[in-house]
Amino acid sequence: MFRGIDDVDWASMGHAYTDSATDVPELLWGLASDDPERREIALDGMYGAVHHQGDVYDSTVACVPFLFELIANPTIGDRGAVIGLLCSIAHASDDEDGEAEDLTEFDEDEHEDWMRHFFVARDLVRERAGAFLGLLGDPDPGVRAAVPGALARLHPDPVRMFGALCDRVPGEADPEAVRSLVRALGTLAVRHPSGLGGEAARVLKDLVSGTPDPQLRITALTLLARCAPGELPPDTADIALDVMRLAREADELGSPPAAPERPRTDTLISHVRELHAEHRRSLDLDDAAELLEELHTELRHRVELRFPLLVGQLGSPGPRQRRHAVGMAGRLLTGWRAPDDEPLLALARLLADDDLRLQKSVLSELRYLAPAAHRVSEGVAAYLESWEDRSLEADTPFQDLAVGMAFEVLALQGDDRIVPALTHILEVVEIPEKLARWMEALGPAAAAPLGPVLHDRLAQLDHGTPSVDQDRLLDALGVLRHADSVPLLTHVLTEAEDFRTTEGALDALSAFGPEAAEALPRVRRLWEDDTLADERRIHVARALCALTGEAEPVLPLVGECLRARTWSPWYAAINLTEALGRSGAALAPRLRELIAAGRTPARAAVGLWRVTGETDEALPVLLAEWPAAPAQRPAIAACLADMGPAAAPALPLIRTELASSRRHNNDDSRGNMRYDVAADVALQTDCRRVLAGFGERIDTPVR
Repeated sequence: MFRGIDDVDWASMGHAYTDSATDVPELLWGLASDDPERREIALDGMYGAVHHQGDVYDSTVACVPFLFELIANPTIGDRGAVIGLLCSIAHASDDEDGEAEDLTEFDEDEHEDWMRHFFVARDLVRERAGAFLGLLGDPDPGVRAAVPGALARLHPDPVRMFGALCDRVPGEADPEAVRSLVRALGTLAVRHPSGLGGEAARVLKDLVSGTPDPQLRITALTLLARCAPGELPPDTADIALDVMRLAREADELGSPPAAPERPRTDTLISHVRELHAEHRRSLDLDDAAELLEELHTELRHRVELRFPLLVGQLGSPGPRQRRHAVGMAGRLLTGWRAPDDEPLLALARLLADDDLRLQKSVLSELRYLAPAAHRVSEGVAAYLESWEDRSLEADTPFQDLAVGMAFEVLALQGDDRIVPALTHILEVVEIPEKLARWMEALGPAAAAPLGPVLHDRLAQLDHGTPSVDQDRLLDALGVLRHADSVPLLTHVLTEAEDFRTTEGALDALSAFGPEAAEALPRVRRLWEDDTLADERRIHVARALCALTGEAEPVLPLVGECLRARTWSPWYAAINLTEALGRSGAALAPRLRELIAAGRTPARAAVGLWRVTGETDEALPVLLAEWPAAPAQRPAIAACLADMGPAAAPALPLIRTELASSRRHNNDDSRGNMRYDVAADVALQTDCRRVLAGFGERIDTPVR
């Protein structure tokens, strides 16, 4: 093996850690070793130095022919890992989602010499990609599992590869290898839709309906959703649920023999493998659960399939499958508007399960969903009542207790039945993180009995020392507008030594308006303090305007902060502008500048209408920004609802929004994402207000 390896001038080459690559031959010989531990250490060295973080060096290029010698030798172990290394060197890793990754967008002449190594290595691997074809039937299942992806991404003849992979599927007995074959077919279909899309759809549909392997069926269904979504069968959810049943039955019969463990070495590769295994154990993940999540991801906007599938998952007889479904419920329901209440009810029904960990997972998701989950309030209330006979988890913060989560769900739903209990609970527990949002949802009238409790908690604190509890109490008392707290808030404002506390007290006092006039002397002194930066003075300006009812003194500062490049002062200024209404008319020229400059044009147009009341300038901007800036739709819709008949040109946009199953802030982000349901519910509510102004009503609940 490795004929000519000693003739390579390794000393003139380099890698990530040295300008001399004389250690590389030892790594290559390590990959050829009979000792699994030595092979593991050598592979770690290749990724750690010769192909460090995906980089390609001249020594990397020099290794390519020898790596191909390794995979061609059937006596060598771990050749599947070497194939993966070659794919990574060629910039064609299995980590890709199927989209072609190409370096041709780079101009070699415009980059340094090191960049050229990427092109040379890529071309060198692709020129030899035919060698992978002969390994499709290799005796080593690890090789057979690695080869299909390499062929799909690197071989220059995709049509030929598609045929070869299809021919191999019926004869492949190893589960991992056959799933790799099917994934490679999907990769080819995505990369070459015009030539292979139709044939891939046929093959995948046959696999969905004909294979007995449940994981392979889910894999094929997922790839069909990715490369030919229009070919998905109407009973996709039923097929996936049947696969879940088969997987559950197989699990009940006992786990299959575990794969041989790789050696434990003091390498990054070994450490990462252990972390991954521990992560899977902590989440109780299995292959079927991960494949089902992948199917949900690929179904994307097909909610007519995803919601029935979710309901079936939540109602699974298998505890593991139910646990996995809870997280999916949070991701799906915060990103999409359910067609009915059944998905939320199915989620809430799991509170009856005896598994405390599952109950807490359900309540955790319901906290995100509370603004749209009023139908489950009775179930949550019943669950809360059942806690009278249960012991609490020792040393667990209240908001992390199941009972604390249940209180938060009901509070965020505005369920005033919990107020009497909260008056006692909030006397002793740590201040909840979202206390102000609880008060907003309950409303000042319903939550009024909580005012004295929160007042007393604030009075007990050291107001000269900033604290999270003080911030939360100030925000909550501002929402409640507890009249007896004005002297205390004024005292906090006087005693505060940190502007974070000052800001909280100012914002709380602003909510009282002229009723907090006793704080005015202190507010005026702050206003006259020339040492305060504008990003702090804007909060003083808001309080001064609220307490005096006079806008004129603060307008120059508001105008300056509207030009701010940092978020905090601009955000405070635009909110104050909208609150000023017609008294802020002098700010109109500045708002027009923002619109012309393309800086937050949606909010600037809302502000312009608030201060002028004229639609001719603002409305065209709002209509253009509706599709361009989805995150601003709640602010735009609230403005349109207040415009009355002048908002008529927006009606098509409003109707389309309410007909959409996608929440406005759902940007298709991957991962464990939760979207702000409260903002989307507010948007839907204001959209309905717009339609109601024109005599149109929608009877279905906001979801």
